[in-house]
Amino acid sequence: MTDRPILFSGPMIRALLEGRKTQTRRVLNKARVFATPETRAFTLSGDDMARALQNADRFRHLGGDGWFWEADAFEWQAPATRTGWMAHIGYAPGDRLWVREGFFGGHPGCANITYRADQIHAMVAIPWKPSIHMPRWASRLTLIVTDVRVQRLQEISEEDADAEGTAHCDQCGDAGWINSGPDGGWECTAPGCGDAYVDCFRHTWDGLNAERGFGWDVNPWVVALTFEVIRQNIDAMGEAA
Repeated sequence: MTDRPILFSGPMIRALLEGRKTQTRRVLNKARVFATPETRAFTLSGDDMARALQNADRFRHLGGDGWFWEADAFEWQAPATRTGWMAHIGYAPGDRLWVREGFFGGHPGCANITYRADQIHAMVAIPWKPSIHMPRWASRLTLIVTDVRVQRLQEISEEDADAEGTAHCDQCGDAGWINSGPDGGWECTAPGCGDAYVDCFRHTWDGLNAERGFGWDVNPWVVALTFEVIRQNIDAMGEAA
């Protein structure tokens, strides 16, 4: 079991609080390759990580956050055309993820914290602190990971897209989508939306990831996490089972 922080946009925080979000997908852009008798452990990232996932398949969970997969061999591995990888991907069932979100005020031991996701209609300008700066003591949500999968982004099903907590937007198109700010991400506000959860998830994903080079059309490899939402600070929970 590992404790680690995780960031969410304002609309996704509200989805967590409302019980609509029990899954999230994170780009698989880094992995720690197992040490062997011949080589030390090393980290794959950036272009090397992308290359190590070229035409990847046969993903198999090895336990903890360890996974095995096969992919096209690197040029320096010739004459081999395929190679196998065993690596840590950073997430495992049982992990506890403490949620970072935009906030203002408070200090350790003080509950006087204002959360940006709760103030979507606030009329008073507030000097919000970005979610990346939220300290562990200020977090009000903890996610207990119950399942981890590795898949391509576009493999998401309607059921999984629903569990991602996105709004319904297949009928309103782009017209209903607004950017709720640098820490809020994209959300749909149009009435009469339908039930195409994957379409809505695609809009939400691109609003947060397209400019980073991991848009829907790129179809990146992702780690799909399923979790239980605990509305409590991680350190107030005591030892997790």
